[in-house]
Amino acid sequence: MPLLAQRFVFISLVVTGLFVTAPAQTAGGSQPLQALESVSASEPLRDGIQIQAGSAVVRITALRNDIVRVRVSPNSVLPEDASWAVLPEARTKSIDVQPSQDASSVGFRTASLDVRVEHDPLRIVIRDLEGNVISADAVGRPTKFQAGGFSVFKQMANAEHYFGLGDKTGQFDRREQAYTLWNTDIGPQESVDPLYKAIPFFLAINGTRSYGIFLDNTWRTWFDFGKQARDAVAFGAEGGSLDYYFIYGPTPKQVVEAYAYLTGKPPLPPLWALGFQQSRYSYTPESKVREIATRLRNDRIPSDVIYLDIDYQDRNRPFTVDPKTFPNFPGLVADLRKQHFHLVNITDLHVAHAANQGYMPYDTGHAGDHFVKKPDGSEFVGIVWPGPAVFPDFTRAQSREWWGGLYQGFVKDGVAGFWNDMNEPSVFDGPAKTMPLDNIHRIEEPGFTTRTATHSEIHNIVGLENARATYDGLLKLRPDERPFVLTRATYAGGQRYGFTWTGDNFATWNHLRLATQMVLNLGLSGISFVGADVGGFNSTPSSDLLTRWVELAAFSPFY
Repeated sequence: MPLLAQRFVFISLVVTGLFVTAPAQTAGGSQPLQALESVSASEPLRDGIQIQAGSAVVRITALRNDIVRVRVSPNSVLPEDASWAVLPEARTKSIDVQPSQDASSVGFRTASLDVRVEHDPLRIVIRDLEGNVISADAVGRPTKFQAGGFSVFKQMANAEHYFGLGDKTGQFDRREQAYTLWNTDIGPQESVDPLYKAIPFFLAINGTRSYGIFLDNTWRTWFDFGKQARDAVAFGAEGGSLDYYFIYGPTPKQVVEAYAYLTGKPPLPPLWALGFQQSRYSYTPESKVREIATRLRNDRIPSDVIYLDIDYQDRNRPFTVDPKTFPNFPGLVADLRKQHFHLVNITDLHVAHAANQGYMPYDTGHAGDHFVKKPDGSEFVGIVWPGPAVFPDFTRAQSREWWGGLYQGFVKDGVAGFWNDMNEPSVFDGPAKTMPLDNIHRIEEPGFTTRTATHSEIHNIVGLENARATYDGLLKLRPDERPFVLTRATYAGGQRYGFTWTGDNFATWNHLRLATQMVLNLGLSGISFVGADVGGFNSTPSSDLLTRWVELAAFSPFY
């Protein structure tokens, strides 16, 4: 959040929607190139088929008639079957299929799809029951594993168009563009990538037929829609497992609905969140907040919510209130309620590294061993708004429960909602403005094998699990109220825990244009309650620009 910036968050519902980098840094050592060239053996399964391709194994299963899951391992053992994004009840469900085989391929049929694996070269080809090819591996470009990562290539039809991937810039249609998915604290510009969110799902539309592909991989991933090779859609990751879901429509609405079946539907927001919302960086002191509220009411400007950015805190420490500038915080909350305003507080994830200073979030977090570690086992400390700070290890269920309990004081005061910012995570003095990739997270989570993981694997889900911890904590503290959680960073499935916006934009006509396609593509990526900073977060808009932006933003869900 740059200084001297203004935020107008007028917040309303959108539909529930590359710079290609080769799989970059080594994630698994000096693994030689391995390509899936041909089928060496096959085995029909009740719900699909398993293929052997040399030492590699490919398992293709039908979860529903319209959803096919593809898992590939470069060796004979598939990795752990667990996911932060896909709901367990969807991921573990499957249907009986009808095996099929001819001289050149093996496969199966569902009530909607004909799935074939051609022998040589090995190609996965998916057709509808009328024989129309919906998706097929690209000819001459086999799936490849190298340096711990992988690349997948699909043929690109001449009239096919692509949407999704969350809050990416550029054109609404992703065709002839390429993107990297790595949550990054940077304001959106026309050519800036990556941005705040990693949602590795896209929707493809070709005439009357639509499909989607969701790559369930939390590492740094990439998607190329015909930019590097004009006849191929490509995607991959620098580490982790190759696990993707093919979703058939045939309509776009059916594809997005099926994606929501996999990753979850958004909760209903509290009724007040459908109203008009006002925020900037930053309202301080307390008297300024009261002045803004009174002015809005006196001028009869519709407004339902006021946001507090970091300046209400004591020395920018999350879960504190500055007693000098906000001497009567509970009274402020109560008085705003009397004026029919709801208050939303920012609560960044970075906890001030303030031992033995009476700062409860650090003292209890340290005592409970709730913070991310360096490779030597000590707490990782990075510089953010409060200065030296530590970071909760949200892949531990007990750490998320601890985090959720930190909201007890604000809930008691009557704060209506909460805003999780800076959760890419942003670290001012870190490499590429985040944590070192060899930092250690501990996965202690039902449904997962208990183990450690480097930040390379966990980075893209920090925002997701931060919002989850906040959402679950608020449900526990206020079980009869719908939580309001606004998060800047997230991953696929993040719609289950809260809402989002497009980040720190600028007061320019270009960013007004970008806001529309970013909101639409976020909707197509599953996050329907979303908006943009009206008038821009950075700099000051002209009266004409602000007027136009207010008019346009009235049609976005979060206004």
